[in-house]
Amino acid sequence: MSNIHRIWIYRGLVALGLVLAFLLTLAIPQHMKENNDWSLQYAVQNFADGQLTIDKNTFDLQNAEAHTHDASLDQYVQVESKRWAYTEAPGYVFYLLPFYYMHVLALGNWLLAIGMAVVVYLLLKHLKDERVACFGALLWLFSPVALAMLQRAYSSTFASAAFLGMGGGLYIYYCLRRSELSRWAAWGLLSLSGLGLGWSIFVNYANILVVAVFLLHFTYLQLRLYLNGQRKIAAWSPLWFCFSLLLPLVGLLIYQDAVFDSLFRFGFQYAELPVSFGWQFIQVNIKQVVVAWLIGFPLLVPGLAALVWALCLRFHGKMFSDDLLLLCAGWVLAVFGVYLTYEWTATSNMVGMPFIMLACYTLPGLLPLTLLSAQWLNQLSRRALLWVAIPLLIWGVVFFAQSALAYPEVPVNPLNPWRRSTIQLQDSFHEGYFSVASIAGGDVDV
Repeated sequence: MSNIHRIWIYRGLVALGLVLAFLLTLAIPQHMKENNDWSLQYAVQNFADGQLTIDKNTFDLQNAEAHTHDASLDQYVQVESKRWAYTEAPGYVFYLLPFYYMHVLALGNWLLAIGMAVVVYLLLKHLKDERVACFGALLWLFSPVALAMLQRAYSSTFASAAFLGMGGGLYIYYCLRRSELSRWAAWGLLSLSGLGLGWSIFVNYANILVVAVFLLHFTYLQLRLYLNGQRKIAAWSPLWFCFSLLLPLVGLLIYQDAVFDSLFRFGFQYAELPVSFGWQFIQVNIKQVVVAWLIGFPLLVPGLAALVWALCLRFHGKMFSDDLLLLCAGWVLAVFGVYLTYEWTATSNMVGMPFIMLACYTLPGLLPLTLLSAQWLNQLSRRALLWVAIPLLIWGVVFFAQSALAYPEVPVNPLNPWRRSTIQLQDSFHEGYFSVASIAGGDVDV
């Protein structure tokens, strides 16, 4: 078989994988399983009607409808006596509006999946070859969390990961090829990457930490260009990158000023949900989330192993330069490390719950794990690669089905070795909340 035929077979496999993923998400009906789903559904409807905020009567009616399905609009908060607003960053809601008007809401996530597959394939093709690019794109798409959240049209998680992944992936592609690109092609790539990174914050506030890592790397890159005498490029590149990055952020600030009466206020400041981060939650989160992460992200182990291998052992022929390796390490840490300090997963009784409830937040960290795992995949022969990739793809389908078919509450697993210590730690957190609220004269819902 000629190389050209083999290349088109690899590309056809990625296209077939996309079609199969779409069919899988359609085969199992989407259950509105969580309060977040209902809140976002009504946010899309309200925004489509031109209502960035709703009055008390509208909120009561919509909340009552959600209650008939054993849910509530806990992502809506009261910002004034008669005004309610959506808590989360609104970028995904605005992105969904055209699809809502066309009555094809699921198409929004499908287009993002195609965009991610193209970016992953493009990057790995440049870094390695078409074979690794094919399997890397499929492994990203068929990771259990990615497949599960692709199905959830009324959840911003997939969009949060996709916009960040496309923006970050194009930025890495720019770094790898900037010496080969024309000036306008380089600036075009920087603009697209900046737009993707900026919109990812518009979709999910937590992505600001990852974008900060990219800004640090970009600053380092421009300083190096300036010191090497490429001052014109070092002067113009930040204009294209930063302008594109700031466009969505300006839109976010305008939204916050219109809805919360301040540029720098946002919905979570009004919420009573346990959505803060703190070092005191690390111990219980390690016990709560690590197994769920290993189920939801089968590339976690090879990705981290490849990162340590590259940074510590400095093996010959590594895929990235040291600065890009540090960028990937910062990306992983800014997602997985931060969510080890998340209050909600530490203080909620999640024992026996489906893995997706704990693993979905860290989907934005999947792309660097995929790129790093390619270090490992590249060492395998074609036959060995198939023996590894096919079980991982089956793994993704099986656990996607488990997530899609299960409801949030399932029987507690009495064999969980961490159950007793986890519940004790949770009880101590709740006792702390009760003491603080009692002193302040507030009410506590334990």
